[in-house]
Amino acid sequence: NVSCRVDAESFVITPSGRSYQSLTPEDLVRVRIDDLSYEKGRLPSTERGVHAEVYKRYPAVNFVIHTHQENASVIAASGLAAIPVGPEYPRLGGRVLSAGYGLPGTKKLWRQVGQALAKSAGQAVIMKHHGALCFGADAAEAFAVASQLEAACAAFLLDRYWRASGRAEADPYAIAAFVLGLSSQTLQTLRAAGPKAYGYSRRTGAGFLWSDGTEEREVREGEDLAGLPALPAEVKVHRLIYRRNPWVQAIRFQATPELLCLAAAGLTIKPLLDDFAQIIGLKVRTVAADDPEGIARAFKKAGAVLVKDTGALCGGASEEDAAAAGMILQKTAKALIGASLCGPVRPLPPLDSMYLRQAYLRKYAKRIGSKG
Repeated sequence: NVSCRVDAESFVITPSGRSYQSLTPEDLVRVRIDDLSYEKGRLPSTERGVHAEVYKRYPAVNFVIHTHQENASVIAASGLAAIPVGPEYPRLGGRVLSAGYGLPGTKKLWRQVGQALAKSAGQAVIMKHHGALCFGADAAEAFAVASQLEAACAAFLLDRYWRASGRAEADPYAIAAFVLGLSSQTLQTLRAAGPKAYGYSRRTGAGFLWSDGTEEREVREGEDLAGLPALPAEVKVHRLIYRRNPWVQAIRFQATPELLCLAAAGLTIKPLLDDFAQIIGLKVRTVAADDPEGIARAFKKAGAVLVKDTGALCGGASEEDAAAAGMILQKTAKALIGASLCGPVRPLPPLDSMYLRQAYLRKYAKRIGSKG
C-alpha cells in the first residue's frame, strides 16, 4: 500500500480490498495523522496506522510505501533484529532494523513499527513476518529507498551464503541445495532436467482451457482424454483438481530453482509471512507426481501443492489469484531458504496463521469479489 502526505494534518492512502489496476484518484482515502479518522464511504488500507507512525516522526517525509519485496521479506522471515548495510546504500543509515511482529492492522503492529523507527537512522525498516516500510521526501525518493533496501538485503544474504558454504558457485540452485542438504547428484539432475511443463489452465462452463504456453486447447467435462493424443498426461491432473475443488477457477504451474529444490527435498512449507497464511493457507505439502488424486486433494486445504521433483501447482478463484499464489509461494520458498542462512527459521504461530486465513476468506476476499 502507498500513501502521500497532503498537508500537516493528513495523508491520502490506497483503499483496502481493491485491485490496483482498477483504482482512480477518487478511490484514495484521506486519513488524519493524529487519530486515523477518515472519510466515510471508503475504507483505507488496514496499515494506515503504520503510515501514520512515519508521518508523525518525520515532518519532511511526504511519501510512504509498504512493500512485500522478495529479499526484504527473506530478512522479515528470519530471526534477525537488524542487518548491517554498507555506505553504497546511503539512504539506509548503516543498518536496517526489524520491527517486532504484530498482526496486520493492529495497534500492536503500529507500536512495534514506531519503536523501530525511533531507533533507526535510515529510511526503511523491516516488518517481521510481513514485509518492509520505505519512505522519502517524495515518491521518487521512497522508491529509491525500496530499491536500495532490496539490493542491500540481497548482498547481505549472499555474504551469509559464502561464509557458511565456502563455495564459489552462488546461483539459486546451489544456494537452495546447500541449505536443504541436497546431494550433488540431485543438484546436477535438477539443473540438467530443467523445469517440466505442467502447463496452465482456466475453468470454462463446459470444462477447462489448457495451454502449454504456445497453444491453447479446450478439454470438455466427460471427454475421453485418450481421444486427445496431443495433450500430455498432466492434463489429467488439472481435470482432477477442478473436479475435486469447485472453488478453483484457474491453475498455474511454477518451477523456479527454489521450488524445484524444495519439491526434491519433499518438504512441507508453513507460513513464514502473513500473505502466505492469508492467500495460500496453513501449509503446502509435497505430493508424488504419480499421485494425481493426492495432488487434487491437497487443494482442499491450500491454494498450492508441491509436486515431487517437478515444481508447484497453484490455484485460485481467478487467473489473477492463481498468479498471486504462485508469486507468494515463490517468495516464501526463497524466504525459507534465505532465512535458514541466518539461524533457526520459525513459522508464524499456528493460531495467528489460522486467524489470518479465516479473516482473509471471510472479509478481504469477499470485498475484492464485490468491488472488482
